[in-house]
Order: sequence, then structure tokens, then C-alpha cells
Amino acid sequence: MHWSRGYVADIGYTAHFYREMTPAHLAFAALITGRSPGRALRPKQFLELGCGQGFGLALMAAANPHIDFEGCDFNPEHVAHANRIIRNAELNNIEVIERSFEEEATRGDSYNVDILAFHGVLSWVTAESRDAIVSIARRRLRPDGLLYTSYNCQPGWAPLAPIRHFLKEVHRRSPGRSDVQLSAALDALSKLRNGGAGYFTANSGAAPHLEQMLKYDKTYLAHEYFAADWYIPPFATVSDMFDAAKLSYVGSATIAENLDQYAVPQALRETIAEVQDPILRETMRDYAANKRFRRDIFARGRTPLTSPEHRALFAQMKFVAVRPQEDFTFKFSGPLNELTGLEDYYRPLTELLVQGPATLEEMSALPSFQKGGSGTLFDCLALLIGSQQIAPILPGSPVDAAPAQRFNRWITERLKIGRVYNYVAAPVIGSGLPVGDLDIATLGAIFEGCEEDPVKIAEYAFGIFKGLDRRPVRDGQPIEDDGEAIKFLIEENKPILKNKLPLWRQLGAI
Repeated sequence: MHWSRGYVADIGYTAHFYREMTPAHLAFAALITGRSPGRALRPKQFLELGCGQGFGLALMAAANPHIDFEGCDFNPEHVAHANRIIRNAELNNIEVIERSFEEEATRGDSYNVDILAFHGVLSWVTAESRDAIVSIARRRLRPDGLLYTSYNCQPGWAPLAPIRHFLKEVHRRSPGRSDVQLSAALDALSKLRNGGAGYFTANSGAAPHLEQMLKYDKTYLAHEYFAADWYIPPFATVSDMFDAAKLSYVGSATIAENLDQYAVPQALRETIAEVQDPILRETMRDYAANKRFRRDIFARGRTPLTSPEHRALFAQMKFVAVRPQEDFTFKFSGPLNELTGLEDYYRPLTELLVQGPATLEEMSALPSFQKGGSGTLFDCLALLIGSQQIAPILPGSPVDAAPAQRFNRWITERLKIGRVYNYVAAPVIGSGLPVGDLDIATLGAIFEGCEEDPVKIAEYAFGIFKGLDRRPVRDGQPIEDDGEAIKFLIEENKPILKNKLPLWRQLGAI
């Protein structure tokens, strides 16, 4: 059997960052469910299984230099890429090893991991690999440690599974690389949809799903749909799987999904709340929302909290804005529909957090929350964190910005050769910030000593884009005149310098 065991290996996986895996996010997600964050509140050791290209793990290591990070992946191309990042960013708190889950399961290490995480793995590996994951969790995760996993699930995938089967048949019967086969498969599916194929007319969600697929990166889709194994379990099956490792369900890392007032239709809330069994209750919530993808947190040991314990743990954390005040929105995309927050609560809270990190005590002192109480404040925090507008900060985390800034400088250097990474490390929050090409070029100019001169920064960015044979685009058309292109970049850069750069500095990214 080929070493890839049916997993897509002719093209590397995308290099991405998932904030849901960060220690601070996991700790907050546990707290918002009323559970203890356990060792995630002050973690010392983090293990990621199937770390792919290693970009997200390296970003976390750069942003959390006081935590030791370990990653393994069976693809040598992925591991080589991860180690290039580690070497060039001079990160000394991370190690990435080429190793399968089965090999990792046979190692002698035990009870030395505070957080065990694997994103986008469970649905795409063999049954033997899933057994190995459970074995690793059983042996290595410390008592009071947290496990994070994400996977495609029932019932939402049930009517969409035929799309994957169709793509897999094209993959099996067509020549060429996986991304080429993917394009051919999508083209055939589009023709079926446009021609009124009965599958699309009978399944109302199929056509919108295909429309979304057409917008995605082909490399990502190839890894998503072409793997030999495609495991789409209901939540209860995954819960049983990790029960064998003595782990219990905590909640969702997709924050709003933990709150029934946002995640469950109103007519079903009372019915679901009456269910005593936590696994059956969560299963009913999946059916209520037609859940298609889950981001689950499990814990080694159940630790329900009293109200004073809950508030005391919350009081140890701080919170801070991760976008400028001008960019805040109080309309939230919930699991079921769009929600609109009351200005009286959200406006003063965000104005406080834009100024810098704030404690629970400082936020509770705002007049609106003296009336609304801690429950209202917790809901506001949950929706603002879930929508990536503010971020939690772990207690007592020392802020050493040097590793993150080396990492970010390396990202700006990669742009010069056409390698684009869409996140930078922010050590104050121990997480990443999303960035676009011009953001990265601006950071690169600052690192190169252009200070905050908009003309110099625009010229620097233009030089990079020109070297890549790319022209700035205005109204859908490339700007061919160099002088006009630089003037355009100066204008585009003004809001970055005014709003984003101060934020990047405040969060330690630069």
C-alpha cells in the first residue's frame, strides 16, 4: 500500500490558522458553557495531530513563547514546510515530526500534554488512525486537559454526501493531478445543476453548496473531497469514541453554538432544555440546527463549577479588541440567522476594549452591565469573540513579542516570492490576526524602516507587486500606469495606517 494510505498527497494542503485551537479561545469556550477550562487556562504543553503545513502551529508558538508546542504529520512535504517556518522565524518552543498517528500511538510519552488538538482530521482518516488518536488521547492528555477536534457530521451532510461521491468517481476515473481532476468534477456538476438534474431539484441545499464550492481554493477542495476515507459521524458516535479515552464533552469551540437562545429555534428551546442526558440533548441541538460541521471540546475529567467558582475563573482573564472601533458591527451571523445586538450594551463595551485589555471587573463596572448583570455581559463577550471582534487573554501570560515579530517579518518576506499567508501572530492575545496582501506589504515596509510614510510604503508595496507581475486593480481593471498605481496604493493604505497599524502595535504584532 502507498504511504499516503488514500489521503491526497500529490498536492500539499493549504497553510492556514484556526483560532479555535488557541489555548485562550478554548479556555473561554469552556467557561462560557459553565465548565472549568482546566489546564487550558495556564497550559505548558500543546500537541497537534495532523498539523499539515505547520503554519497555524508555528503561529501559535510564536504568539505563545511560554508554551511548548509539538506537532506531527505523516506527509514529509508538510513537515519540511513547517520546519522551514520554525527555522526562519527562530522559534525554540516548537517541534514538528514526520510521524503517523499509529506511530505516535506507540511512543512511550504519557500524561504530558495539557491541550491535544486536531483540526480537519477525524473525517478524513482511516478507522485505524481514529483508534490511534483515541489511544494518544488516553495516554498523553493530562487529567484536567482539553481536547479539540473538528469534523463533518450528521445530519447536515446527509443530503450532500452524493456530491462527494460524484467528485470521488471523477477523481478515480480521470487522469491528472488532484486539482485538475477537481476542476473537471466541478465543471461536470455545474452542467448537471444547470441542466435541471433531479438531484439538485430534489435537494434544496445542493445547488447553494455547489455554488460555495466554486468559490473555494481547489487545493483545499481536493483534500476535502478526494481522500479515500470520508467519515461523517453523528455527534454521539464521536462522544462514544472519546469516552473510551475517559473524556467528556465540554462544548463547542464555535462560541455561539453553546447558547440555546442563538443556536436553537425558539419553538424547540424548552423541549431541548428538558432533556437530561447531555449527549442526547446535544444530538437534538444538531438536528434543530441541521449541523454539518462541529468543533468539539472534550475534557479529561468533568468539572462543573459553582457560580462563585465560575466568576472567579472568568475574573482571571482579560479581553481586548482585535479590530478598530470603525470596523465593529453588532450584527452577528448565528447558527440559524442574523442577530442584532443592542447598542446600549455593545457600544460602551467595545469602546472600552479598543483602549486596551480589560478585566471582568472593569467591564462589569460599565453602567449598562450594572443593570443587565453578568449573564448579559457573558453573552456579549461570547458573540463578540465568536465574530472575531474581540479576543480573550489568558491570565498571567508573559508578553514576549520578539518571536511573533520574527515570525511576522518572515511572512512579509514570503510575499516577495508570491507566498501569501493570511495571518500574523499577535502575542498579546496568543493568537493570530487576519491580513490581506496590502496589509502584509505594509508590515514589510514598516519592518524595512519606512516608518509610517504613506508614499514610501506605497512604493515599497508597488515594487513587490510589480516583481510578481501583479498590478493594483481599480473597478475591476488593472492600473497599467505606474504613477497612477502608486497613487492608488497610497489611498488604499491610508485606512491601514490610521486604523490597523495602531492595533497591530497594541497587540504586539509589530
